[in-house]
Amino acid sequence: MHGDAVLIVLLLVFGCVAFLFGVIYLLCQSFAWVGRGLLGIFRPCRRADEAGPRMPGLRPRVCPNERCRKVEYRKARFCCQCGTCLP
Repeated sequence: MHGDAVLIVLLLVFGCVAFLFGVIYLLCQSFAWVGRGLLGIFRPCRRADEAGPRMPGLRPRVCPNERCRKVEYRKARFCCQCGTCLP
């Protein structure tokens, strides 16, 4: 009988503590979300290159097909538009 009461009290205490930590976590995440949004306003914007996005370490490759001439920035063996083998 006393064991049941102790178990119920322990479950209530651990439940309340878990709920409290959950609320604190959600508050911290919401403050971080708002802070990232406010800092994003003042962050200098990056201008994209005219040729397209750049990935570090990858050179753009142009499809050798005269009709296609698609620029590939990913590591690929074949052009994604026409299927020609890339150099």
